[in-house]
Amino acid sequence: MPHISLCIPAYAMGGKGAGFLAQSFDILTTQTFADFEVVVSDQSDDEAVAEICAGFADRLSIRHIWNRDGKRQASANVNNAMRHASGEIVKILFQDDYLNGVDAMKTVAQSFEKGAKWQLCGSGVSRNGGAVERPMVPRLTPKLMFGKNTVSSPSVLAMRRADLVYFDEELIWLMDVDLYQRLWDQLGDPVISPDTLVVNRVHAGQVSASVSPELRRHELRYMRAKQAGGLSFAQWLEYWRQLLKAR
Repeated sequence: MPHISLCIPAYAMGGKGAGFLAQSFDILTTQTFADFEVVVSDQSDDEAVAEICAGFADRLSIRHIWNRDGKRQASANVNNAMRHASGEIVKILFQDDYLNGVDAMKTVAQSFEKGAKWQLCGSGVSRNGGAVERPMVPRLTPKLMFGKNTVSSPSVLAMRRADLVYFDEELIWLMDVDLYQRLWDQLGDPVISPDTLVVNRVHAGQVSASVSPELRRHELRYMRAKQAGGLSFAQWLEYWRQLLKAR
């Protein structure tokens, strides 16, 4: 059994998905920590992603899983990858993101050596797949659940498989912050690795670029309804602020 399962939800992404994945795989082949598997849950209607996985099979331990009949959104697709993970640690890495530096996987592994249940790492963004801008260290706040994302994308997240918490498949825009909040509530504070271990690629095909105001309003109200224990004053303020932004 591998120590870490790297879970990647994949789809055609307007013809760019396979290329993004190939760049990510190239970086994975250089990692100084090698005790990991790659689990790709593929919702593509073509063979491009599957061919990339086959092309790297001699250099990486890759399990390609077709998920064409599954719910077509990131939360459901990444959950499918997580359900097929066999490693002690489950690390998320979205298809258009990639690791930064040869020691990224080693740092993730070391974060769990003292019994941590979940981990967040620093991230940056790139517009060209090269230069990294806007480094960000994750920070948890009570306003997180309503879209004030001070953590970054799901690619900065890793969990012990024994403590695995899945994404809410009713959510698209708020799928990440909802999960961070539930992990925080259930497992306590994470280990935070401040180094920029993940790069989030900025491009026109990002899911976040296509989120409508209607979807934002729907998910904000859904999140409010989930909080059966009530909201703090700061959370109510953030809820109304985000609702006004979504008009």
